Amino acid sequence: MATIDPIALLHRLLKEPTEGSWLEFKQSNQDPKMIGECISACANAAILAGKERAYLVFGIEDKTKRKIGTTVRLDGMKVGGENFINWISRMVEPRLLMEFLDFTIEGQQFSIITIEPTYDRPVRFSGVEYIRIGENTKKLADYPPHERSLWLATGRHKFEGAIASTHQPSHKVLKNLDASTFYKLLKEDIPSTESEIIRRFMREGFIVDDMEGGYDVTNLGAILFATDITLFPSISTKSVRVIKYVGTDKRKSEKPEVEGKRGYAVGFSGLMKFIIGQLPHEEKYIDGIRNLVPVYPETAIREVIANALIHQDFTITGVGPIIEIYSDRVEVTNPGNSLIEVDRIIDERRSRNEKLAATMRQFGLCEERGGGIDKAIIEIEETNLPAPEFSSSENSMRVTLFGPKEFGQLSKAEKLRACFFHCVLQWIKRDPMSNTSLRERFRLPQEEYQAVSAIISESVKKKRIRPADTNQGNRNARYIPYWVS
Repeated sequence: MATIDPIALLHRLLKEPTEGSWLEFKQSNQDPKMIGECISACANAAILAGKERAYLVFGIEDKTKRKIGTTVRLDGMKVGGENFINWISRMVEPRLLMEFLDFTIEGQQFSIITIEPTYDRPVRFSGVEYIRIGENTKKLADYPPHERSLWLATGRHKFEGAIASTHQPSHKVLKNLDASTFYKLLKEDIPSTESEIIRRFMREGFIVDDMEGGYDVTNLGAILFATDITLFPSISTKSVRVIKYVGTDKRKSEKPEVEGKRGYAVGFSGLMKFIIGQLPHEEKYIDGIRNLVPVYPETAIREVIANALIHQDFTITGVGPIIEIYSDRVEVTNPGNSLIEVDRIIDERRSRNEKLAATMRQFGLCEERGGGIDKAIIEIEETNLPAPEFSSSENSMRVTLFGPKEFGQLSKAEKLRACFFHCVLQWIKRDPMSNTSLRERFRLPQEEYQAVSAIISESVKKKRIRPADTNQGNRNARYIPYWVS
């Protein structure tokens, strides 16, 4: 993040009640080794404190915080003939975003080093990790509890907390983020003052104080509430694309693709209405009234799309979620492979973007933690659609929902996939799958017992399912997923 106004930054830092582990004031100490150790120590302390930046300030008297000026000029310093900035950038690892600011206030010189931790791992100087203990810089290895906490903290920092845009005045924040939708989703009245909204957005983690009299918008705030995500470079390629094709392949699209420009929370309702309108519909009588309803359950469509938005890998640049509608199926693809084996996608829970997931659930835009895919597959079974297909590759995850097919039209692979997912759902209900339950899933009569039995036998043979009891007979046989211990 580039510092726009170093003088405003200095005045803001001087308002801190104490020097703090992530903020150090110096007078005119130009020892490169000391500076390097302080950079490591303050950067690591910032990670522990959950700060986006650490600061090393020259020209301020310690304790009193009186402005006395400094002889330090970072841009002109040398270390053995090498420019100091080049040297320190080489000696600190991993490579950090650092700014070296030299400026003057009323004839007095000041300098600030701003440090952005990478949050990949603890920061080292000359191969050694340091930490601030009180007002002292110590080797991290000498403080095992701090070292453990630091490694845990580096693993917790996620894309959502990084900065999407910097140094925004409050009125511009509220121009670029849709506050009215935020309060509407929460079913709350929007406050009458701008300052109340800003404070709420800070508590929610959508913006942070930039220490210069403005605000930084986080990726979380931008991806959820941007009025136009192209205003934020870090998420500008994460818009949702919808393409509808003629027929079952990509040769011809029905119309130009549609690309959403609004944040996910702001645009989700409109996105769902648009997609439902593009899906094939069928006539159904509901309470005696003829209605046109989508052939795909709306709940399944919603949960699969929400899942793609939430669990995508935002570090993969240049691509966002894609929804492709064919005459016989819908494919939803997101960047980033599945964090869970596809065979465990129903019963296991893991999220790439916890804050994003929690906020979407808070707004009621998806199911409670991890339950969306379960509910989608239940809806699919209840409407007698083919089982969905989950395909995970190195850089993407695709979920395919299939249109209606009679049992006799299903391929062998489709029958086996339906058998497996039905078995998982039954196991979750603590009611192991049987021939009867699978026949009901396929809407087949009693006389189709043998056809279903063949599917079960093939699934056992391929080790997709196994008998719930090794000594069970054929009459009351029950089955569980292969991975159940």
